[in-house]
Amino acid sequence: MGKKIGIITIGQSPRMDVVPEMTPFFGGHVEVLEVGAMDGLTLAQARAYRPEAGMTHLASRMRDGTEILIAKEKILARIERAVNDLNQQNVSLILLFCVGVFPKFPSRCLIVEPQRIVDHCVKSLISEDDHLGILIPITEQEAWVRETFLKITPRITVTDASPYSDCSSLDQAGRVLREANCDLIVMYCMGFNRPLANEIRQITGKPVILSSSLVARVLGELTS
Repeated sequence: MGKKIGIITIGQSPRMDVVPEMTPFFGGHVEVLEVGAMDGLTLAQARAYRPEAGMTHLASRMRDGTEILIAKEKILARIERAVNDLNQQNVSLILLFCVGVFPKFPSRCLIVEPQRIVDHCVKSLISEDDHLGILIPITEQEAWVRETFLKITPRITVTDASPYSDCSSLDQAGRVLREANCDLIVMYCMGFNRPLANEIRQITGKPVILSSSLVARVLGELTS
């Protein structure tokens, strides 16, 4: 019998922009069950979860591709409900489809948090003498991203480009990272996909870590 894994996006499922390019790493015997924290809501209803002053800003998308900003603090209960639903369907593990720090949700199975995987990978690859480039989806995340990676190297360039909008912002971000002459670039959002990563590689000529691809390869080990 094949394994079942659950994927929880903070927006709406399914994530046709990224998940299909991740699933080949899982193997043909794995069934993927996607759930979104915003599933069942209209765009107007989902916008009630937008961040207020002092809240953590997260970026995701609705089912039709519309970008939406979400406060992490406002959706924790909906994520916990999704975790419970997937546990009831006897999944082998759950992936939280978001780079960010989350509380420990009650679960009978393993919950995989992408940020832990990506951060440890970056730490293993660079030293304090290396220049790290970080691409984030929204400017509001820059402060906590800098705080996270300053523990690894003081030489950091952070720029932003939404994976859910037109490509002009990605071009501009790529030029910023190219001019900074970074040793390694991290695309620090699960919404970035391979075509976007390939564009950043082409613009900068530098090695790039795509968070969704890295996490997919780790999940492949867990589901083999």
